Amino acid sequence: MVLADSIAAVRTRRAPLPREVRVLIVGTLVNRAGTFVQPFLVLYLTIERGFSASQAGLVVAAAGLGGMFSQLLGGWCSDHVGRRPTLVAGLVLSATALVCLGLARGTVAIMVAAAFEGLFGDMYRPASQALIADVLPPEQRPYAFALTFWAVNLGFSIAAVSAGFVAEHGYWILFAVDAFTSLLYAVVVLVGIRRDPPRVAHEGDGGAPGFVTALRDATFMMLVGLTVLQAIAYFQCFLVLPLAMVEVGLGPSVYGVVAATNGIVIVLLQPLAARITARYDPSRLLSASLLLCGVGFWLMSFATTAAAFIACTIVWTLGEIGSAGLLPAIVSDLAAPAARGRYLGLFGTSFGMAAFLAPLVGPPLYQAAGASWVWVMSLVLFAVAASGNLALRGAVLRRRAANPSLAPA
Repeated sequence: MVLADSIAAVRTRRAPLPREVRVLIVGTLVNRAGTFVQPFLVLYLTIERGFSASQAGLVVAAAGLGGMFSQLLGGWCSDHVGRRPTLVAGLVLSATALVCLGLARGTVAIMVAAAFEGLFGDMYRPASQALIADVLPPEQRPYAFALTFWAVNLGFSIAAVSAGFVAEHGYWILFAVDAFTSLLYAVVVLVGIRRDPPRVAHEGDGGAPGFVTALRDATFMMLVGLTVLQAIAYFQCFLVLPLAMVEVGLGPSVYGVVAATNGIVIVLLQPLAARITARYDPSRLLSASLLLCGVGFWLMSFATTAAAFIACTIVWTLGEIGSAGLLPAIVSDLAAPAARGRYLGLFGTSFGMAAFLAPLVGPPLYQAAGASWVWVMSLVLFAVAASGNLALRGAVLRRRAANPSLAPA
């Protein structure tokens, strides 16, 4: 019986992905390839609109404030309205907010438009993740989420390279292209996904599960807390790494090469790695991958040359590749199908919390004690997250067995 179950699981992992998942991967690639506004927003505000650095910071903060609620809104709508309608509505509203942001004049108007763009920018994400979980059995979800992660990185790499050239012909083009690719993603969803998968009715003594259920779910909230810790450590590659490289005499251009190494390795290796890693237990693979990330960050304590920083980046990028797609898959295992969108939406806020906390932790520690202690801190945070996820493995497996799958047999 065990052998038969193992053979069935392997066949499931190798089965082709459903149409809905392929559509979402293609749509994600199209949308991310047009992510022009986010990386150039500060330059647009300071150069085109004449804002000071502090005024531009207020606008970015307004977008971040809206972004804190974006996935919560998307998760609620995904469960109550449906995956497909939420996907389309979120993308259309995001495109509308981008156009308004590009047309807005004056500090207040731009801040309001930026807040709405933050609110609607990631609204589609929980619906997309919930839909993937709906149509796939647990064994295939990590592979599908890993491919989505690959599409995000490939698309963003395309955007990062092309947006700079486009901006030279006018910043308004950035807003137009970004809005157009969001609308194009919405059209891809409308054409490629004809209807939502059937919903599993909630069964239980209490009311239908929701945000309150998720907040009371000790296993899920521990996972969210562990994710905040690992994300705080990861974000130091944007906050402290450039400072550490300048300190040893390496300029911003070298940091750009190091940052590009991360994207290049992901784009080249992620599809193959997703196939290989799909055969391993998600919690154990996640723990091992997070530990590898920690080691890669810690090794930067000894880096003084461009080659050394690139080598360290390759190490922690391999850990990032190994963990890609596992967290949303585990969240999907923990959530009851009726609350899957809200669980994923609430989970998505963990990265927003980490984005808020990371600058309060890393740069002050760097200033007080030096980069080496930041990398030691990162190793510790990654190790805590790795051991915590391993400790949660039993609870995750029990919940996976208890939750029905919406995927067809």
